[in-house]
Amino acid sequence: MSTSVCRCDEPDADPYECEADDCSGYFSELSPFAGARPVNERSAEVSRRCPVCDWPTTVWHVDDGSAEAELHGHVQSVHGGSYEPGDGGR
Repeated sequence: MSTSVCRCDEPDADPYECEADDCSGYFSELSPFAGARPVNERSAEVSRRCPVCDWPTTVWHVDDGSAEAELHGHVQSVHGGSYEPGDGGR
């Protein structure tokens, strides 16, 4: 018999610290939907094109700046850092 009382419903309670046998805390790893994307969040499918040679970046599924970083790396290595047509060569 446990002498602890579950307090997981209280604000800022940590269910991982709870030692009550009747713990009602939420444990995301036990939920089959814990890693799922929310229904209203759509895939970004972001891609950028090089203004010099029209080269496309990879299609990224999150708009986190990865497409811009990939485009910048392409322009640096292929066009000598110039985003202007005719300045960097192919």
